[in-house]
Amino acid sequence: MAAVMKDKAAVLAKLPVRPDEDPMIVAIGGFYRRWFNLLDDLQPMLDTVAKLKGTEDEDWVPAWSAVAAPLEKQAEAALARGDRVGARRLFLEAKTYYSLARFPAPYHSGSPRCPPQMSALKREAYERYLECFRKAAALLDRPPETIRVTRNGMEAVGFLRTPPNASPSNRVPAVLVMCGADMYKEDREKYAEGALGEGMAALVVDAPGTGQTSFPHAPESVVAWQAALDVLSSRPEIDGNRLGAFGVSRGGLWVMRLAATDSRIKGLISCAPGGAGYWGTPEERAEWRRVAAESAKMNWFGPRGTRPAPHEVSEEEQRKEFLRWSLKDNGLLEKLTMPMYLVNGKVDHLTPIGNIYLLLESGPPTGRVARVYADDGHIAAKNEREWAPAAWRWLREELTR
Repeated sequence: MAAVMKDKAAVLAKLPVRPDEDPMIVAIGGFYRRWFNLLDDLQPMLDTVAKLKGTEDEDWVPAWSAVAAPLEKQAEAALARGDRVGARRLFLEAKTYYSLARFPAPYHSGSPRCPPQMSALKREAYERYLECFRKAAALLDRPPETIRVTRNGMEAVGFLRTPPNASPSNRVPAVLVMCGADMYKEDREKYAEGALGEGMAALVVDAPGTGQTSFPHAPESVVAWQAALDVLSSRPEIDGNRLGAFGVSRGGLWVMRLAATDSRIKGLISCAPGGAGYWGTPEERAEWRRVAAESAKMNWFGPRGTRPAPHEVSEEEQRKEFLRWSLKDNGLLEKLTMPMYLVNGKVDHLTPIGNIYLLLESGPPTGRVARVYADDGHIAAKNEREWAPAAWRWLREELTR
């Protein structure tokens, strides 16, 4: 395994830095950054991308399912011979390739990248994705507990994991792990390992508008995360006075929106946060619109023949959406007074690092830590093996002061 991880680091070091959403190229800061931390061996990904014919369901789903299905069979064989560790690893690998196959569905809030309803092909991939994760989770000594978060007649599904020593007489800190736009709890549940390694419980929940949730993707759906905090606070083995939050990309924005509206968050980790209130330079805004337009023209993750007519976002539309989410313009920025660990790659086409600088310029003069990687893109995936352990250690120290 050490040799594989060493090879992975070497592969990442050789990839071009190309901040865009082109699924025909594996690059630092590019489309496949989402899955880098879920795979030890990137070669099957590289080989599959080299043969891809397109992103329409008829091309996309079979290509990635063809990688996942043999891994799923190998996992079943390993389980049959009693190799639980090997079976879990293989189920998780299969799940990750099914994650690629189902991408970005199910998405419930009008994504321009996929149709409102999944095709039969993508639905099957999503079901296999859920099943492989379920089987992998069942092989843990302490499997996650499925949690249903409810508020205002809506529901989101999450997974709760607690350290072995957690009990009513030994209450532990807990972290709410927030998912983003198109990576769901089955993908982000890996971050629970970081929290557990530092003696903290972790609750990973599908974000509003995605996965197994009925909360819409809208600023007011912060109530979903508040309901998740209610769950954590009610657990006898969790110290409700020592709650933190972790989020990547859109999850990084949710982390801050929640912290600004709920004082129960005592510390947070936000990777690639957007929406702090940094409007950007004219060049940055133009680059975002260019990438969005190119992605819409090039990538359609739906059945063949259903691609809608392309629509290029104007600066006026961009500004309207920006103001809808901006913490600064919503009067929430000054309410962020808790300790923060902020991280991103410098070459980010989605959430410019100006958001991090704005956060550093705001709030109290102490308590904020930031790491920006010059050789990395959105979510700093290339350098996650460095920043993630440091961030989890930092959060544990903040929550146990």
